[in-house]
Amino acid sequence: MPIKPVNNNTQAPSHKIAQFLNNKLQNLKILPNTYNIKNSIKIAEELTQININQNNKLISLDIKDLYTNLPKQGLTMAARQWLQQSAVNHEESKQIILLINTIMEQNSIQYNNLFFKPQKGIIMGSPLSGTLAELYLQKIEKDHIKLWLDS
Repeated sequence: MPIKPVNNNTQAPSHKIAQFLNNKLQNLKILPNTYNIKNSIKIAEELTQININQNNKLISLDIKDLYTNLPKQGLTMAARQWLQQSAVNHEESKQIILLINTIMEQNSIQYNNLFFKPQKGIIMGSPLSGTLAELYLQKIEKDHIKLWLDS
């Protein structure tokens, strides 16, 4: 049976660093969220306001097991590109990326007194997970979906 690993890492050494880094990233620049909808009620309200014709395009994506399936390299690349766009100086950007990689390497799960280290994904329960996931999704939207919608 598939499981979704959720770690209570509040006692982990990287937890306070993840909290600090998450706050830092949240305060740098607001993400555009151009194509994101917060919940099904909001999308239902917005869809009823659209006059649909043959020139409209609509795409709906549902991400299965988001955190545990994100590629670590893709997360790092998305964060690096976003930091460059946020006008963060080069040295600070390098330090933030180093911390992100360190936190992602702390991604381990304990089950029945055994420890597992997933090869991909980020830990559910880390203060940084939602922000990294959002940065990655924004990159996908910008690089792929926006081009399709604008064509």
